[in-house]
Amino acid sequence: MEQIGPPAPYRIESVDKALRLLWLLQERPRVTVTDASAELGVARSTAHRLLGTLQEHGFASQDTATRAYLPGRALLEIGLAAVRNLDVRAVARPELERLVADVRETVQLVLLKGERTLVIDSVECAEIVRVTGRTGGSLPPHCTSAGKSMLARLPAAEVRALLGPDPLERLTDRTVGTHAELAAELERVRADGYATNLGENEPAVAAVGVAIRVPRGSAPTAITVTAPFGRLDTDRIPAVAAAARATADRIAVRLDGR
Repeated sequence: MEQIGPPAPYRIESVDKALRLLWLLQERPRVTVTDASAELGVARSTAHRLLGTLQEHGFASQDTATRAYLPGRALLEIGLAAVRNLDVRAVARPELERLVADVRETVQLVLLKGERTLVIDSVECAEIVRVTGRTGGSLPPHCTSAGKSMLARLPAAEVRALLGPDPLERLTDRTVGTHAELAAELERVRADGYATNLGENEPAVAAVGVAIRVPRGSAPTAITVTAPFGRLDTDRIPAVAAAARATADRIAVRLDGR
């Protein structure tokens, strides 16, 4: 972990260690007690207490299977507060509203942040039965249409490093469960120009996702049209995908012209 500035003369060691742990959670997909102990140069018991305190306040969560620690909801919320004023959100908003009017379904703007997707903006449609906006929501990318559309633009080795070894986390019985299955799915995404999610993170929800071409150095970004499962069937998907692609292209042009 890189130190941002010179050591302060009034440094509080416990706070310093907690902040260093937050950086570690940002840098790595998973952090174990052993990792934290080694990075901080403290006993495992001390590392465990520090991680437990972060978990208590929502800055970390624990995988029940591996006992490793992951970034918590509070970190995502702080990150969301920081990205609310990003140019991409301001540029995309009018186009999201235009797409909602066109397809009459809820639309979301999504970033790929580490090993998770993060919804940074959403516009709900006016239909009585609809998918609500999910601003602030975070999911593994392999079980979302936006996530798969962004993964399809990454090298295979980077995808594997990002998601970790098999088996992949499964949220429903439709979720892709292995890297081999995911690789085949990403090939289809590249061929079609869009990704789908047919009940892969929620059984009653379907979505179409399209990656946005963003300036170099920007986080991978995508838009997704999300609808109740029965309203986004195979006959309707191509037209919705075409509208989403046109929206993504317009956003990319506007980003280039900032």
